[in-house]
Amino acid sequence: MSRAFRVIVNPASGRGKTRKLLPRIESALKESGVEAEVCLSESPAHPPELAKEAFDQGRTVVACGGDGLVGQLAGVAADCGGTLGLIPTGSGNDFARNVGFDHKDPFAAIDVLSSGQVRAIDLGRVDGQWFCCVASTGFDAEANRWANTVHRLRGTALYVAATFRTLAIYHPKRFVLTVDGIEHEIEGWLLAVGNATSYGGGMKVVPMARLDDGLLHGTAVGRVSKFEFVRTFPRVFKGTHVDHPKVQTFEGRTFELASADGEPLPVFADGEHVADLPVSISVVPGALSLFAPA
Repeated sequence: MSRAFRVIVNPASGRGKTRKLLPRIESALKESGVEAEVCLSESPAHPPELAKEAFDQGRTVVACGGDGLVGQLAGVAADCGGTLGLIPTGSGNDFARNVGFDHKDPFAAIDVLSSGQVRAIDLGRVDGQWFCCVASTGFDAEANRWANTVHRLRGTALYVAATFRTLAIYHPKRFVLTVDGIEHEIEGWLLAVGNATSYGGGMKVVPMARLDDGLLHGTAVGRVSKFEFVRTFPRVFKGTHVDHPKVQTFEGRTFELASADGEPLPVFADGEHVADLPVSISVVPGALSLFAPA
């Protein structure tokens, strides 16, 4: 672990918020006294290249952006045996929330680089691709896909809008879920598998999940009417939706997800499209070394 940092910035994170904050972030880094090199990402493929180069130089990498960038760089850190830091400037910042950062104050995260502790955090893998928070398919994957095309909203407001837009066009699907070898047939709206509790800016879809328990936790929302879906939806912000009789929860180390009808439904993880069904999702305990609040 090194206190020499390379800060990798996705200027498009937070619907452009990161680009606006960048001069203040650079100033705060200088004032903090940490040794930090700031690099802007030029393309989706650029951050992993910058991170691998930094780890090869013995530096610690800092992800300045949202959950998509964090998930991307966490995987590189895990592969290289490096340490990751965070400056959360994205729309949702769910991983930062789960770790204990103030997701609304990216400047507070800079202090963590000099005074925080290093924690070992579990990561998930979808068909070999790393993720930090939640992998999902069904209704919420479609909502996520649409949200990624919208630029006039951000944060929780964006994901709420995406939920109600998707509700108008979507219908429940038939899934086959296999958890540690035990098969379950599910007809419903969505399947979510969490290494952490939330996505979508604080929606606690998998409230049982913990970043260091060596397990994945799953939530399946069964077939309910659209009216019942809307009535129950607000409970996701507290995680109490799992008490609904049509919601099932699971825990295990390996989740296999498939469409019972053979549809190649998209799977999203950390806000990005990572694969299509069928997929295998697993947990790697302690895979990530992370600067976190003390």
